[in-house]
Amino acid sequence: MFLRVLVFYLVTMVFSGILNALQTATGPSPELIQLVQFAPALGVGVMLLLFRRTTRVDARFTPAAVAAGRSALVVGIVIAAMLVSVLVHVVAGRGWRAESLPFPFGVLVLTMIVGAAGEELGWRAYLQPYLQTRFSVLRSSLVVGVLWGLWHIGGFAHGLVYMGLFVVMATALSVVLGAVLREARRTNLVVATAAHAAVNLSLILLFGEEDGDVFPMAVLAAVWTVAAVVVSSVQVRRAVEVEDRAAGPVRVG
Repeated sequence: MFLRVLVFYLVTMVFSGILNALQTATGPSPELIQLVQFAPALGVGVMLLLFRRTTRVDARFTPAAVAAGRSALVVGIVIAAMLVSVLVHVVAGRGWRAESLPFPFGVLVLTMIVGAAGEELGWRAYLQPYLQTRFSVLRSSLVVGVLWGLWHIGGFAHGLVYMGLFVVMATALSVVLGAVLREARRTNLVVATAAHAAVNLSLILLFGEEDGDVFPMAVLAAVWTVAAVVVSSVQVRRAVEVEDRAAGPVRVG
């Protein structure tokens, strides 16, 4: 298992370098779309070629009603986390609102969705289910979160503290996604993409975290860590309740 995860990660990193170079050469604005977001999907394509018989991409969809409900839930969690982050900025006397959008809002929504889907094909539709064949949902989510965070290698340009906080935020968000997807009973590409796109869009609308300022990244890391603890606690409580009901006495006659 470790070898296959390593192969996927290294292949994804190679594609990341190629796509970053392609973006620099061809010129699409990274504020509109980042080609590197499609590296995880390309990594899955290579895994399908190398390990065709044993590679599974769990991009199945739950029923529409469940998908809509879970998407609404996870987007609601994103909105709540971002509003709390804004409140912290206001209390601290820090600026938080973007002065202007680089592109029309509708265009940004579309590109955020497309880019997020490119990433989630790799992280939540392939790597997470693969790890869950051996590990728990929580442990798998933690591993995916750390790898996902470190994959954003450009963050190291802002220093180790900034990058460390970013990895914490990504890992916490991964735990939230893992919990919500588990409740959906299947890995759902729609739900994962909705959450990922909502986070990216919120970061553009509310914060300038990519300029290297440690404060907003520290706030986001703390807020998402609290969200991960709360969501995981609720999930554990529900699992215990289900087990208790299953183990309850059965009346005969």
